[in-house]
Amino acid sequence: MKLNEIVTFYDKLLIIFLILVSVFLLVLPFHFFHSGRNSDLILKVQLGDQIVKTMSINENYDKDIVFSVTGPIGTHFIEVSQGRVRVKEAPEDDPLKICEKTGWISQVGPIIICVPNNLSIWLEKSDSKLDGMSW
Repeated sequence: MKLNEIVTFYDKLLIIFLILVSVFLLVLPFHFFHSGRNSDLILKVQLGDQIVKTMSINENYDKDIVFSVTGPIGTHFIEVSQGRVRVKEAPEDDPLKICEKTGWISQVGPIIICVPNNLSIWLEKSDSKLDGMSW
């Protein structure tokens, strides 16, 4: 038996359609993840229910920026470098130091949180129409 005898015209159409849909679904996420790369990122630092620091970060800074935020259990040292941010040093009273272990964030989405100190750090796009955090 030949393959042409088993596969009909509609089977071939279905196979072509499935291949096209698969390629489209593989390319689609790259469009969304890379579409806003040219816009500046805005760093937001929230302590409790107040935003205590907002600054524009990008990859063009010559020097690293380190600043401190003091909360109920101590002081966090936050480092900004090359368009990314991290908690460089967490307070001694922070039992797990998860915010320090989170490491660098450099895109919109991930959030650095220190629950004992009520600290949240995240990035937003400068042209964002949505809030950074929606609870």
